[in-house]
Amino acid sequence: METRHNYLRKATSRVIAAVFKAKSSDSTKGPALLDLQQMVLEDLRVAASYNKCWRAKGKALEGMFGSDDESYEDLPAYLHVLKEANPGTVTDLKTKVLVDGRERFLYLFLAFGASIEGFRKLRRVIVVDDTRLSSKYNGVLLTTSGQDANFQVFPLAFAVVDSENDDSWTWFFEKLERIIADSKTLTIFSDRHRSIYTAKKRVYPLAHHGACIVHLVRNVNARFHNKGLAKLVTKAAFAYKVTTYQETYRQIKAKSSKCAAYLYKIGAGHWSRAYFQGNRYKLMTSNIAESLNTTLGKGRSSHIVELLKFICAMLTRWFSARRKKDAKHKGLTTPEVDKHMQKNVGTVSGSRVANISSWNYEVVGLLNGKHHVLLDMKQCSCKQYDRVKIPCGHVLLAADTQGIPYGTLVGGFYKTEVWRATYAGVINPEISDVEIPFEIKNRVLYPLKARRPPGRPKETRIPSIGEFLKNGPAKAKVNRCGRCKETVHNRASCTNPLPWFEESGIVHEFDLVNALS
Repeated sequence: METRHNYLRKATSRVIAAVFKAKSSDSTKGPALLDLQQMVLEDLRVAASYNKCWRAKGKALEGMFGSDDESYEDLPAYLHVLKEANPGTVTDLKTKVLVDGRERFLYLFLAFGASIEGFRKLRRVIVVDDTRLSSKYNGVLLTTSGQDANFQVFPLAFAVVDSENDDSWTWFFEKLERIIADSKTLTIFSDRHRSIYTAKKRVYPLAHHGACIVHLVRNVNARFHNKGLAKLVTKAAFAYKVTTYQETYRQIKAKSSKCAAYLYKIGAGHWSRAYFQGNRYKLMTSNIAESLNTTLGKGRSSHIVELLKFICAMLTRWFSARRKKDAKHKGLTTPEVDKHMQKNVGTVSGSRVANISSWNYEVVGLLNGKHHVLLDMKQCSCKQYDRVKIPCGHVLLAADTQGIPYGTLVGGFYKTEVWRATYAGVINPEISDVEIPFEIKNRVLYPLKARRPPGRPKETRIPSIGEFLKNGPAKAKVNRCGRCKETVHNRASCTNPLPWFEESGIVHEFDLVNALS
């Protein structure tokens, strides 16, 4: 009876908060609420409701890292010490001055100096995207990322804004333009959000703009409800040659003239590889931005200073791990590029090579498909080498005839030495013993005006239009009668005679009533 009576005792949320603090010092790795509820029951032998554990976790995090309101007051000082620890880092704060003279937070921009220096070694292709924050005052996190020589995500710049609109995206692009100048050699990838298009036209009029093919296919699925049509759109977008694109586009037009008109209105040069005016290389989607958003998912519920610390710690780990990885690699090109070339060699097995001149070759495939290779010009008639800057299988076969190493034919931004130079910089955490100027230390900054709506915040992302889960769309179940096996109706409303009644040729009303019953 005494043991059972102990389990009936209750605990305040402050006591449960002490248990949470003892179990974890990191909000992103702390126990879940159900686990915390079980810990209190096993360690203290007291019962605690789910809501009480939720309040206790909030108190524990506030005691460990401060409240959301205090984080905005500490934001100017944190940005100052972060810049002192990382030379070349670019930060900016935009505030709104109220009538009474108070400053309210609007936008924040952050780009580490090591990321800025490293991006200069990469292909001039950036992917911009956004993700929702789930802290007390909500907000939106805007990100810009590129892809390094080993096809890994390379984060460049971050921004926290109040909402995703024309003003916020324009302000973000204006700050980004100070790091990456507008030019015709720059390519920007994004989804088809209207505010991104408006801001790009204002700030980056010369840069080429490409649409993510994944988002485009989802829109096609949602508008025209035809899976075969989506596959054709994907095939047309990934086509290297104009003739292949035109042939696929004719199939799309024959299947759905409305879809063909929809794609024509967007413009083939905006979403297809064959007609794109800039350099897309291997990038056809915004998947690198989606991967970055997934990685940042654990820090999106923290307040703004902890979010910046989470980003800083993540980049510190990534730069350190990739420096160790590239130091072990001894090849002329990166490991992923080597795998890509080996895969290209396998696609042309059994082909014959005919020498036309010293640097001019013709490669004939098993089905008599002919491709013209110009080694000195680094071109191939399949257009894969021209657009990706990685030798296709035809070029590699022609290179074997002259004993040319594969690595010498690859674009300079895929080399191992460039990969090492990309991560030469170091991202340091903030320095605690920096003297903060008086005007920064005493600057009072109020949080965003928006508040999180009531209810439990969603942890999983809401699928966008046309997006299906991994298992595919749910198939509609066809109602079938259990008596006559026909569709449209069910057993209760079935009026069809049974098969053994039809064979006899005689249907009695009494027998039919008994059969229906």
